Amino acid sequence: MTTANWKTQPFNVVQSLLFNNPHSVIEYSVRGEDGEWHNRSDEPTPVRRLYETEASPERTCLQTIQFVHHMLIPPGGRHVAELHIHPDAEEIVVITRGQGEAIIDGKSQPVAADDVVYVPPGVEHEFRNTGDDMLGTLFINVPTGEGLKKLAATRGEE
Repeated sequence: MTTANWKTQPFNVVQSLLFNNPHSVIEYSVRGEDGEWHNRSDEPTPVRRLYETEASPERTCLQTIQFVHHMLIPPGGRHVAELHIHPDAEEIVVITRGQGEAIIDGKSQPVAADDVVYVPPGVEHEFRNTGDDMLGTLFINVPTGEGLKKLAATRGEE
């Protein structure tokens, strides 16, 4: 049996990639200065991104889910540097501890431990910690649409 927790691969202190699909097919897009969506992966960054971090072979085992990752967001923090979308994936976010807010498609909603939030494909989103303790989150990202087509192509299932 393969198990993982946030201590198995710390990333920037509060993030860890628990399980990963060996085929990275989803897009992470942010608005550029021109107001258009750009794939963030195409732009340089001063830090190593989570998707650039390899999971160990026993944790690179997912076949349809893109990734499962865990994050502890410190008080006043955000889960990302900017609002973003995944045009070709949907996300389920499980709040494991603390309290905060989910900003989904411009609407803010309080979240707390035991809440589960659905993020549809192509919708701007971010999570913020509004409490005094760490906000624990578990992100489960699944390809849809073009993401599924890219995944099938990488697996020879066209």
